[in-house]
Amino acid sequence: MKLFFTAMAAATLLFSTFSRAEAVTGTEYQAVVKTAYTYFNGAAKGDQALLAQAFDLEFGHIKMIRIDQETQQETVRVISLKEFAGYFKEATKDKWEANILSVDIVDDKMAMVKLDFHTPKTHYIDYLVMYKRQNAWRIVTKTFVAKSKL
Repeated sequence: MKLFFTAMAAATLLFSTFSRAEAVTGTEYQAVVKTAYTYFNGAAKGDQALLAQAFDLEFGHIKMIRIDQETQQETVRVISLKEFAGYFKEATKDKWEANILSVDIVDDKMAMVKLDFHTPKTHYIDYLVMYKRQNAWRIVTKTFVAKSKL
């Protein structure tokens, strides 16, 4: 009988712990995901206001692999997110799709998002590093690879 009551107490403790567990989709997670999709939608719509919400235009940068036309050597090109945002002046006429593959948040201050991004011509994998500054998540680094579908 004593064993029965011990087992019941353990089960009660176990189940009460589960009922108080925090949801995986907490507030910070939702804010990070929203920032990633704000970037995606801003680029697709050519909406500078959305891009300014998603990007840290003061400190952010982007890195991309390029092939030098003359030497055929791989290089890494670095530009500011402010310059990159300027490339998106108009809404795309094509259908773009994006899915978040993973989110990693550290101490509610830094996050890494892996974004799978498709256009009719190109498949991108973006890594978006975010910092939470002044109570808002902003992309500070965007690194990506692109693979042509043609």
